[in-house]
Amino acid sequence: MPHQQGQSLVQCLVGMTISLWVVMAAFSAFAWIQRNQLLLQQQMDLHQMLHMANGKLRERAMRAGAPELWINDKGSPVLNRMTSVVSGDDKSLQLMQFRSLTPADCQGHEASSLDWTQDDFRRNSTKGFACKDAARSTASYQTLTEQTEDVRFRYAQRMGSKGGLTSAQSMQWLSAAEVTDWREVRAVHLCLQIRGAGVNATPTGVSCRQGVPLINGAMAWRSVLHLPHSSP
Repeated sequence: MPHQQGQSLVQCLVGMTISLWVVMAAFSAFAWIQRNQLLLQQQMDLHQMLHMANGKLRERAMRAGAPELWINDKGSPVLNRMTSVVSGDDKSLQLMQFRSLTPADCQGHEASSLDWTQDDFRRNSTKGFACKDAARSTASYQTLTEQTEDVRFRYAQRMGSKGGLTSAQSMQWLSAAEVTDWREVRAVHLCLQIRGAGVNATPTGVSCRQGVPLINGAMAWRSVLHLPHSSP
């Protein structure tokens, strides 16, 4: 009969230690995969909110100042135009809408009985890009995009006199303080800067503040909003 020899206590302990290391490595890999999937889902949700917010703002800008059909005191139909379509500053934007043409405000609510709405877009106190109908005193801001670090607006003003532009540069991008006539603003440049949770990669490019580089986890989203119903 061949001689049989069992494992020693030391060999058993070494085997158990190796097995424990393998199990711990498996759990660590699973936790890493799960965390990355969660971060990826958060980034996808944030990008989806960005797309929706940008689409909402673009839609409101396209409608801003659209003239309504109105019957004057002589009984003749005329186009009633708004004297002010756009206003704002470097960190907020206001767009005017006739309620007869666009009944709902930027949040989709139709609670007001006023003849117009004033969409107000800005970064709110909870670090979200938000909007509300500023014409109503009871309205509150609704967040469109979370994790917003910065919001910046610039304005394209038509330069020169009406009735014919002779300047080679007829449009100029300006800050709000540099705008001399809001009736001549034809487009708005939007920059939204967001920071995704748990993202450590440093992206290329500059932040919404000109000349300042982006830092870890931040992304600057830029878009141009055209105002087709501004005064001709």
